[in-house]
This record gives sequence, structure tokens and C-alpha cells, in this order.
Amino acid sequence: MEISLFEDEAPLRVERCILYPYPDLKRIWTRLWVTPTQAEEKPNLEVILINPDGTENCSVFLMAHAEARAETTLHLHAPIPGGVYGVAVEMTQGVGDAQKVIERYTFDLVLEFRNPNTGEPGFGFGVDWDEVARKASSRD
Repeated sequence: MEISLFEDEAPLRVERCILYPYPDLKRIWTRLWVTPTQAEEKPNLEVILINPDGTENCSVFLMAHAEARAETTLHLHAPIPGGVYGVAVEMTQGVGDAQKVIERYTFDLVLEFRNPNTGEPGFGFGVDWDEVARKASSRD
């Protein structure tokens, strides 16, 4: 009997994304979950933080990411506490002119500390924030 850890028919996509600003509001903890795949060409992942005025603040690009989960920290330039930032999450394949966008998500992030250890909701998509709060309260 063979047990597959991968879904051969599942489309390659970003399943979940969570961002939590650190207390200093100069850094943002970032985690992405992607569909596990055995495909030879691994996807690129990019997280872009857009300032309240629409200019790019910072970004991180993970090339040919092979893991089902990616974790990184964004480092903000001249953070504006309480400011509403835009976040873009892109999954692409290939490089240069051959690069194609597989998925793109956008959402807002308010630059304020949210404590994941107490179940406060962070920012992102694909997450049941009520479930996060229930799990945190059951640990207390």
C-alpha cells in the first residue's frame, strides 16, 4: 500500500498566509503555507509591503521554494504606527521574461502589535481567526 503525501491533482497555490507585526513595529513575522507538490519546477513566493502612500516599503522573494511552509521576517523602512499598509502575496514560476504569475492575493495590514500567543487575530488569508483564539484560550 502506498500512501502519498502529495495531492497529484491539487493545483499549486498559497493555502494560507499569516502576518503579525512585532511589538517594535519595525518587523513583521510572516508565514505562508503552499500546496505540497512533487513538480520539478518549484514555485517562487514573494511578499510585498506597500506603504500607506502606495509606494513599496519592503519585500521578500523566495526563489524555487521547495517546502510546504515558508517563514520569514519583513523589515520595515520608516514604519508608521497605526498606518494601513497593503500586502501583496504572489506565487510565480520561472524567472525573468519566462516568469508567470500563478496566484496573487492582496489585503490590508494595520501596523499595530497583535499578540499571536494570546489568540489575537493577525493579518492574512486562509485562516480561521476564531479557531486561533479558541486554541490560545485552551492553552491558558
